[in-house]
Amino acid sequence: MIARYGILRRPWRPLASTLARGAIRARLGSTDVTAAEDESNGDTAQPDPQARLNVRRILRKVPAASGSDGFLPEQVRRMMRRIPHPLIVILAQDTRDPLHSGLPSGLLVSSFNTITLAPVPYVSFNLKVPSSTYKEIQKSGGFIASAISNPQIARDFLLDKESAEYRTALKKNVLSYRSILKTGKGGIWWMKCSFMEKKSVEVGDHVVVIGKVINAKFYKGSQDQALIYSEGKYKIAGEGVDAIASTQRQEYEEFEKALEKRNLLSEARSGK
Repeated sequence: MIARYGILRRPWRPLASTLARGAIRARLGSTDVTAAEDESNGDTAQPDPQARLNVRRILRKVPAASGSDGFLPEQVRRMMRRIPHPLIVILAQDTRDPLHSGLPSGLLVSSFNTITLAPVPYVSFNLKVPSSTYKEIQKSGGFIASAISNPQIARDFLLDKESAEYRTALKKNVLSYRSILKTGKGGIWWMKCSFMEKKSVEVGDHVVVIGKVINAKFYKGSQDQALIYSEGKYKIAGEGVDAIASTQRQEYEEFEKALEKRNLLSEARSGK
């Protein structure tokens, strides 16, 4: 505390401490928390010694307000977990390497997305480096991305890449000579992409991989919804929500009917 002109002034409070106040109150459920963490607030109420001890224990676990291990990265992580992300298997194999084991290298990503569809589709995803799969992408000049519906496939591609269990999973699930999933293993679609190395960029300890789609097909017999990752869990997308207001919906339906009528007229005229 700093005394000036007979008034006790409170020193500057670090950001992490300020942000932690609400969490502390929620966890302790005590009105004495503010007095306990401030040591003295001029009030006559005396906090419970046990509450003071609990506050100190919690504050030790609060990350610093800045730096790579600070509050902001964890906050962003928690925010992004509320948003569903697609789970995509990435496979790459340099078949030109005579020392290659015959199995592709693969991993599971939740950052796959399209960049543009026209005039040529481009996609992107990011992965942490160093990565054995990224090395194979660089060597082979491309990769194959597969959307999946089977949670077991997702778990298999999270295994230690050097383990015998992982190699067994690859042999069981993947057509090695094509780097796509076997029929009936939960694949929904696959995209064959060429690696755009000059457009890819390293950011921190990750690399954003850019790919140019050169072929894309659905897996035979696939009718399932793709797996997504949200709130730390694998999920299947649920019921759709109509975001169009009733008046807008009516206008949209009228437009669709008019468009269909125009298409029918056009077909009839071309048939003559």
